[in-house]
Amino acid sequence: IVKGMDESVGSVFNALHQRDMLKNTIFLFVSDNGGQINPAHGGYGSNYPFRGNKMTYWEGGIHLPAIIWSPLLNLDKPRVSHQLMHVSDWLPTLYKLIGKSKNTKYNFVQTYRQVQIIN
Repeated sequence: IVKGMDESVGSVFNALHQRDMLKNTIFLFVSDNGGQINPAHGGYGSNYPFRGNKMTYWEGGIHLPAIIWSPLLNLDKPRVSHQLMHVSDWLPTLYKLIGKSKNTKYNFVQTYRQVQIIN
């Protein structure tokens, strides 16, 4: 699965680069929830060291990795952030990343624009 995903993302990346569209692209990968650890539900995952699993409010059900890449981030080098970010923070964060201000016609729920976390 990982190899197939890598090849697919690479194909999209190359196609965007060849069409000079990469400079305005944001790649974002986010999981849906923690792993399912209960074999009765078809899961053999692990959320170690966190307690809980998919569909629970414990950290094992809600703590997950995310990957973001874009030339718009203006990073000197890749980095890892261990800051917490809620799913509701993504839209206003991405909106700010593309240069939009909060004074536009869109009205977001009061959340944090987390550009400083990923930048």
